[in-house]
Amino acid sequence: MPKLIVADENEGRRNLLAGTLERAGYEVTRAGTLRQAEGTALATMPEIVLMDGEWRSGDAIDAAQRLMGDPEFAFKCRIVMLSRDSSPDYLTGAARAGVSEVISKPVDMNHLLSQLDKHSKKQFVAPPADVSNAAGSGGGGSFDVGMVMGDGSWALPVLKSLVSPEKINTQFIEEILGQLGKEGIEVDLEIDPGLMSNVLRVALNNLVTDIDEPEAIGTALPGQKKAPTLGSGKSSKLSMEEILQNQADGIALEIEETMDQILSEKPELVAILEDKDKTIIDPAVLEFTRLVNETIHELMWDLGRPGTVTDLTLLTRIEDGVQMLADVLESLPESEEEE
Repeated sequence: MPKLIVADENEGRRNLLAGTLERAGYEVTRAGTLRQAEGTALATMPEIVLMDGEWRSGDAIDAAQRLMGDPEFAFKCRIVMLSRDSSPDYLTGAARAGVSEVISKPVDMNHLLSQLDKHSKKQFVAPPADVSNAAGSGGGGSFDVGMVMGDGSWALPVLKSLVSPEKINTQFIEEILGQLGKEGIEVDLEIDPGLMSNVLRVALNNLVTDIDEPEAIGTALPGQKKAPTLGSGKSSKLSMEEILQNQADGIALEIEETMDQILSEKPELVAILEDKDKTIIDPAVLEFTRLVNETIHELMWDLGRPGTVTDLTLLTRIEDGVQMLADVLESLPESEEEE
């Protein structure tokens, strides 16, 4: 059972997400602070630390960088971050900190479970940003794709990117036809490059799809067991009940995040009474009222001191008066001198 830490300072969202992941088969530990997440992660070395990206009490990227600074953690564990910020600067900062993936909010639970499954199995997942050529990068580190000899699954993302419309287009076909002409190969010049690019792209896409099927990747060397392929192993198909549950969890998580935003907003101060119902008070009268209340409050306070008044009934009334005057003074607006 893969171990996973859910780090989120919002208790409701943390428990909701943790409950969903526990039903998906993960051994989940909850962390309500970044310090707790770091300490627990270094002590238990889970497969994944699933961390919320927005914290009022700290910086998630800084915490990720501290975790990845531990060699054992960096070798054994991965950090996945959930964030509303998908700007290039944020993704680059996350990649430099060692975050394996940044998943945008609101979270698609089916997508999240699929990605966590890849991370728990140490399969290749593209980093949040390409920082290999960024300034200040040391060029070191490891290329962790969790592969063995004969396993070609790591190449699928590369192959799929090569058969995109941006790569195989009219210009690409024209370059190939020009090279064939230089090599003395006769080519029908009436061929439509746009049609050829579409045919070539569809053909290569079919090849990549075939590679993605079970038993189609790699050939084992003599005396070596054939590595598991992308389609091998436990079936990734979900039952209708599981699909609906994942969708419901995703909706609940989105509602939880929306409610957090609404509840954290401070309402604007508004007047209950309309202008026609308001009574204009002379500031001098208001100041005189405050002065009278302060004077009577001090007098009542002196009378309420032990031994000054022996009548218990009167003493009780004095104490009540002191409290009422204090409430009145507290409710009066500040005077200009006090401001």
